[in-house]
Amino acid sequence: MRPAPAQGFAAARRASGAIEFAILAPVLLILATGCVGVAQLIRARTDVDKAAATMAQLIATQTSVSPAQIADFCQGARDELSPFPSAGLQLSVASVTRATTSGSAGVDWSDTSCGGGAAIATPATLAAGVVTAAGDSAIVVQASYVFHNPLTLVLPSVFSMTTVAFARPRANTTVPHT
Repeated sequence: MRPAPAQGFAAARRASGAIEFAILAPVLLILATGCVGVAQLIRARTDVDKAAATMAQLIATQTSVSPAQIADFCQGARDELSPFPSAGLQLSVASVTRATTSGSAGVDWSDTSCGGGAAIATPATLAAGVVTAAGDSAIVVQASYVFHNPLTLVLPSVFSMTTVAFARPRANTTVPHT
């Protein structure tokens, strides 16, 4: 049998553990929710990057592209966003070619039919580092996506993401848009 002071000490230790848990549990819950939210945000950003790169690569492998092909490639890019909803994805495409080494790059064509995005503001400037020699061409894809965060306890509920991807044509020096 224990003496009375030892029993009181054991009860006090159990009570202090319960109080510590009550204080730390909300903090740990917020930290866990924040970690999950950041992981979702990073995954969405990676998927948007993949969607833009996929669209650029799909167009770059063609000898020419039509509006119907652009629509198919758009769907392929949207599929890269799974499991996130693709409704907020907007893809704009442009073909940029440098005619001469001393001249500046020019835009061959532009398409904004994928998601209703705006035309790329300065595709030639964006591709300047990719089309450095005469005859160089690149497909430029700008992707914009609005990510709706389901876990708004720590992070904001909406994030806007924009990324740019480049790909060089495979079959020709340029990919004409028909």
